[in-house]
Amino acid sequence: MRDDASSEIRPDATTPLLPLAAEASEPDLGPAPASAEVVAVPGAVPRHDLLRGDIRSAVFWLALPVLGEQLLNAMVAWNDTLLAGRIDAVATAAVGFGAYVSWLVSMLFSLAGIGATAIVARHVGENRPRRANHACNQALLLSIVVGAVGMAAVWFAVGPMVRGLGLSAAAAPIAITYIRIDAIGYVPESFLFVGAACLRGAGDTRTPLKLIGAVQVINALASWALTFGFGPIPAIGTPGIAVGTTVARAVAGVMTLIVLLRGRHGLRLSAPHFQPDLRAIERIVRIGLPAAVDGGLMWGGHFAFMAILTRSALRGADYSGDVLYAAHIVGIRIESLSYMPAWAWGLAASTLVGQNLGAGQRHRALRCAREARRQALWALLVPAALFLLAARPAYQLLTNDPRVVECGVPALRALAFLQPFVATLIVYLGALRGAGDTLVPMSFTLVGMFAVRVPLAYFGGVVFQGGLLGAWAGMFADLVLRSVLMNRRLRSGRWAKKRI
Repeated sequence: MRDDASSEIRPDATTPLLPLAAEASEPDLGPAPASAEVVAVPGAVPRHDLLRGDIRSAVFWLALPVLGEQLLNAMVAWNDTLLAGRIDAVATAAVGFGAYVSWLVSMLFSLAGIGATAIVARHVGENRPRRANHACNQALLLSIVVGAVGMAAVWFAVGPMVRGLGLSAAAAPIAITYIRIDAIGYVPESFLFVGAACLRGAGDTRTPLKLIGAVQVINALASWALTFGFGPIPAIGTPGIAVGTTVARAVAGVMTLIVLLRGRHGLRLSAPHFQPDLRAIERIVRIGLPAAVDGGLMWGGHFAFMAILTRSALRGADYSGDVLYAAHIVGIRIESLSYMPAWAWGLAASTLVGQNLGAGQRHRALRCAREARRQALWALLVPAALFLLAARPAYQLLTNDPRVVECGVPALRALAFLQPFVATLIVYLGALRGAGDTLVPMSFTLVGMFAVRVPLAYFGGVVFQGGLLGAWAGMFADLVLRSVLMNRRLRSGRWAKKRI
């Protein structure tokens, strides 16, 4: 028996439907059940219905709030880099590494978040709201554990990590202090991350936007006030950036708790569902663990990549490793303008694929993934134009150091030509994760990072002394390879038969 909930999306028996026939060139997704694999007649159902409505409209309106969320996240990241850039290149290098460590821990959060999105979306598509809610509660319980483990691990491991990276004697102590302050906020951040993932799985992308919007405003204001001082608030320099972030995360945790206690889209935090259920947790971890390992591999590759950058050189120029590394950090901040729309449409694809697979609509799930990629390609034309035509002003906005600008501009301009591969890689990764297919993409990351990106970056940056552009050549090759592999995986059709 399916759970009864009038608020759930369900087929309307009075709506005329047409069967969806797979073309000969389509991947083998298995037979399309006549009762489930359908296309809605235009105008017969609400445009934003994720299971029966117009796919183009559903993808766009689901992705748009996530894009707003990504823009807010990027604004805070840019704000932190801007604050550090107003201090010096050493502060930029230290804060940049702190951001990488925070990113590593957010990958650990995906242990609960990605599994929760896939399971919640699948149960919503199956019209089983009680199971979706139970999965949400178990994921939130797991998020608290993951956040606490991440905080403890980073607190004690940050010293060896900084030494392994090879930051200068001036940057290392600043980075350690910054990262330890930042780690205090991991538990509430994990709660927000996983709560938002559950809501997206249920098709709600607006509530996470509101939560993150409020939090990021607090983050920006607090960081500026604590870094440079404001009225009675003393200026504490670079650590003030981390303190502002930690305060904002604490507020985020409380706000997420309030939203989920009130309930949204059938997801409500409740004592009976919050009791540990090892079987449900194991199911979440089984899906999320490969994604978390994938993130860990990504981070490990980036760590090796950054270690190469601090040892790289630009032939004919006397630039220190800190300058090249600062150029990389600023470049990555600007590069996030392309990752934002890609992730927005990737998360939309994740929700749509998960819900449509739950409803037995495999071919519609494939069409959703392809439409999400198509829209992302159009969206990435804007950052591509910025990278190509306005690389220098973008760098000058985030740093006062002309050496950092000169190192970074050629690499950023070259990145403009990689945007179609970025769109394909990230959107199809989101689609596969929505289907619960996380193990194979993990293997792609392993190959791309350690067989392509790191070796080529070493040759380009250290051996041939190509500066940031030489090192980024390894990143470019990795992006191309993994986008091709991700496209082949989607075309194989095996992901659509994944049981979760």
